[in-house]
Order: sequence, then C-alpha cells, then structure tokens
Amino acid sequence: MGISVWPNLVTVGVFFLCAIEFFIGVCLALGCFRRGSAIFSLALMCVMLPLTLWIAVFNPVADCGCFGDAYIISNWATFWKNVVLFAFALWLVRYNRYCACIITPAIQWIAFIVTALFICLIELAGYLYQPLIDFRPFKAGSTLVEHTDNFEPEYVFTYAKNGVNKDFTIDNLPDESEGWVFVDRKPTSGEETATETDGFHIWDGNEDVTEEVLDDDEDRILLLMPDMGNVSISTTWKINSLYDWATRHGIDMIAAVSGTDAEIDNWNDLSMPDYPIYTADDTAIKELARGNPAVVYVRKGIVEWKSTLRAINTDDFMADSTSADPMSFAHDNRRMLLNFSYLYLSVMALMIMASCMPAIKRLLWK
Repeated sequence: MGISVWPNLVTVGVFFLCAIEFFIGVCLALGCFRRGSAIFSLALMCVMLPLTLWIAVFNPVADCGCFGDAYIISNWATFWKNVVLFAFALWLVRYNRYCACIITPAIQWIAFIVTALFICLIELAGYLYQPLIDFRPFKAGSTLVEHTDNFEPEYVFTYAKNGVNKDFTIDNLPDESEGWVFVDRKPTSGEETATETDGFHIWDGNEDVTEEVLDDDEDRILLLMPDMGNVSISTTWKINSLYDWATRHGIDMIAAVSGTDAEIDNWNDLSMPDYPIYTADDTAIKELARGNPAVVYVRKGIVEWKSTLRAINTDDFMADSTSADPMSFAHDNRRMLLNFSYLYLSVMALMIMASCMPAIKRLLWK
C-alpha cells in the first residue's frame, strides 16, 4: 500500500513538537496557564539543551534547523540560544505568579482550543498542499536551473555488489554487467550540494542531463518522487491522466525521482508511463517541492506553482470540465495563511478585549 510506519510516526512527532512549541509560546506571551506553561517550557528546554549541546560538540548535521529554512544559525549559536531560553524558563517557574494574565483565566480554555485549531490547520495545509511560506531555494518565481560557467559539481557514486557498497568517481565507474548495482550519488566531501550552488539537477543514469532537459523555453510539468519506494501504485491513474492532459495542451512532462533501479523498473512495469523518468537527489527534490509525489509547473524556466499530487482537486484530467489553463491548478498559499491568521488574531483580540473590560469599567467609573 506504500505505507511505512516509521516515517508516519516521525511526521506525527514533528507535528506534535511544532504544536507544543507554538502553544507554549502563545501561553507565555499572553500569560495563559502561567504555572503549567512555565513547567512545560522548562521540561522542553531540559531536553533541547543537552540535545543541542551534543549536536554542537559532535556536529552530526550542518545546522539543527530550529528556525527551519527561514533563518539558519550554527549549532553553537543554537546551543547558546537554548542556554538563554533555559534561564528564562527557570525564572518563570519561580516567579510566574508575578506575570500578568492578558487573557483572564475564565476563558483561557477558549484560547487553548483556538490556538490548537490554528496551528493544526497551518500544519495540515503545509503538509497537504505546500508550506504556506516558502523559504526553500526554489520558491515560486525563482529560476529552476542556474548557470555557472566556472563551477561543475563533482559527485561520488555508490554501487553495490554482493551486499557490499563501494564509492566510485565519475572516471572509474564499475561495469554493471559485472553485477554492480547503482545505489546513490552524493557531492564530494567539502562540496556544496548542487541545489545550493547552481540549481536543480537531474540525471539519466550517470549523466547530468539538466541543461538538455530543463534549460529551454518550454512549459513543463515536473512529477517529483523523493521516495519512490513509498509511492502508492493507486496514484498511477491520476498521474497518467495528468500526462495525457499535458500532452493535449502542448506541455512537456517528465518525472524526477529518487529510487533504486529496481524501484524504477517496478514503477515502469506497474504504471506503464509514457513520460520519461530521470533521477535526482532526494534532498534536492524535497527542496523543490514537498510531497511524494509532488507536481511542479515550470514556465520558461521559472517555477510558477507547486503542489502535492493529492492537493490537485482533479481525479480525471481528461474530463471535459477540466480547465486547459495549468495555472488553474495553483493554490494561493499566501491568501490561505492570511485568512487563517486574520481569523485567529481576531478571536484572540476579542478575548483580550473581553478580559480587559472589567479594568476599563473600573477606570471609567472612578
């Protein structure tokens, strides 16, 4: 069925962590559940502080991503940031009763429900559609393929034989007829990834065909699969229907996937695609668009919109009711975010005003 338990548990965990952090922040800012929010913030920092110290010392990742792609700081900067937050959390546990309640305790349960609904809606929209604010390299309006005359990324290619993986350079690739099976490719040590340097790259076997395939003035739909092994075969009807629609309207369509040769062969056998399938780095695919599969529309080399396949509200693209305009499938993520935010802030503002009414009356009646 294309369902993997572990990735789904990770997704649920990420949703829960983001919601808890947001809720604690709102409670601290508005003085809601003063004692409970202070204790929860301290408990959270008791986990995050040693974790970020370990990351800073051993450097397993380039950055911990505490602000996502919006603002990247070093691992040590993250640790010292958490030291400051830990100190504030300690102070709040001791002195939280001296902090003002901007929302009166009688209606703080409403703030709890409204905040939970708001952050869950934001998370679900980002998961089902695309992140509502895109801080990634290939946001809508950006160029997909950048030109750099003096830079050519170098890669190490990993092949497997008899259960043993071995790395090769482009100059000494093994003969697949001898039993070697391609597994992965990655930038050489010290190199930046291709997406950080000169745009999105796709491969046909061991050959970089980015400029031949993407560097033109054609309108193009990119079907992206960052984890081909977990793509449900039930999506093939919709994908093939999308390809037929694109062909009818003179739009090129290709697939860029991350998967083993066996997974690609299995997909070809089961879905019988007419569109060409290329490979790309899974991280680069996720930087371009979220979703497995995802769809990106590119016009004259410029990213126009991107979406998960499931978010495109069309099951049969060849139906007479389907629009001929590819822009009709785009989602206005900015408007969605603004609508959610305006509604949330309006409700919170009403609760703050209601909480302040007794104090305002006392001032007026003096």
